[in-house]
Amino acid sequence: MNKIILFFSSGFGTGYIKYAPGTFGTLLGVLLWAFFIPDKYSCHFLAIICIFAVSVFFSSLAEKIYGKKDDQRIVIDEVAGIWFSVAFLPKTLLFLSLGFVFFRFFDIKKPWFIKKVQNVKGGLGVTIDDILAGIFANIILQVLHIFIK
Repeated sequence: MNKIILFFSSGFGTGYIKYAPGTFGTLLGVLLWAFFIPDKYSCHFLAIICIFAVSVFFSSLAEKIYGKKDDQRIVIDEVAGIWFSVAFLPKTLLFLSLGFVFFRFFDIKKPWFIKKVQNVKGGLGVTIDDILAGIFANIILQVLHIFIK
């Protein structure tokens, strides 16, 4: 059972990449979104709710296995965050690329209160900062979308 938990929490193993596992987890999230999430906003809503719940669940279990808070091998939270970044936007190379860049910026820099929410215990604490980073990225992308329509 632990192997299944670690497989999903590590983004199918991308969390075990030695350098920049979060970046590779984010890239996995972009690819999963691009190829498997239908380009219908109702599907986007369902997808982000599901990935949020799955991320919290698997992150919480993985933390117990690793014995470490927000271990870098846990990247399912990056998958969740990037999905929030690109939700409710056209599924184009432009928006997927910018979503990746803006999400990674907010995820790495953790401005404002994003850093503070990491103090929440368990899988919610692992996931919530990435969700907030994704929401901030999405706001910027929504504004850009208005101007380039």
